[in-house]
Amino acid sequence: MSYENWNETERTPLLRTPWLAVGLAVLACALAALALYRQETAIDAGRAAEVHAKRVEHELALMQKDSSRIEGRVRATQRQLRKQDASVAPLAARVLKSVFTIQTDDSIGTAFVGWVNDSGTYLITANHVVEHSSRSVTILRKGGSWDAEVIGRDPKNDLALVRADGHPQNAAPLWQRPRPTKPHSGDQLLLIGSPFGLGGTVTTGVVSRVGRQWVQTDAAANPGNSGGPAIDRNGHVVGVMLAIVRGGQNIGFAVRIERACARLRRC
Repeated sequence: MSYENWNETERTPLLRTPWLAVGLAVLACALAALALYRQETAIDAGRAAEVHAKRVEHELALMQKDSSRIEGRVRATQRQLRKQDASVAPLAARVLKSVFTIQTDDSIGTAFVGWVNDSGTYLITANHVVEHSSRSVTILRKGGSWDAEVIGRDPKNDLALVRADGHPQNAAPLWQRPRPTKPHSGDQLLLIGSPFGLGGTVTTGVVSRVGRQWVQTDAAANPGNSGGPAIDRNGHVVGVMLAIVRGGQNIGFAVRIERACARLRRC
């Protein structure tokens, strides 16, 4: 019976080999690296989220600032519109005192006080209102009537000049100092006249278009408005109402007030 020699070296348990320790160390390092990577990733993600949150917060602040600015502009515009609407009444009340109904033997229209001097009161009207009349006309306003005479005509621009002796009470001149006043499309416009003989009628609208000679408006006008002033919101005369397009189109034309300098007044 034979026996093999027992080799203690070959039979050393696996747990006692140095390679196991090395493997465990490598595994521990790998796990530590993985944990560190996950930690760094989480930190980076947190920082990115924080940066994004700050960016969103900043954008929201800008949006709120813009919104507040827009709301402020809207409120300012609303206040301005209310102010403009409220200003129409006192402006109309002031201008009305200077606007007259003008009557001839066969026509009726509107005239307004342009300027005054020691020799009397000078009113501007439309030439087609007085072209078939004698020199003598009548101007009327609430509170009285006055005799006047036509002293100037400009058929080309359809304008005429009328003079009355004296100075009707509270009839302030609307064009005492000739000045270039150019309206712009969209400007508010006030028309005062005597449509169908109804003196002291006030209508409002806007400037639709401005030409070299004409101002187009959508303010309501009818026969009898011819010769009346077109007033801007600052109280300046910008034109003399002359033509109305019938048929409910709300299109009217006023000759620009500067055209009165052609033949009626030395400007």
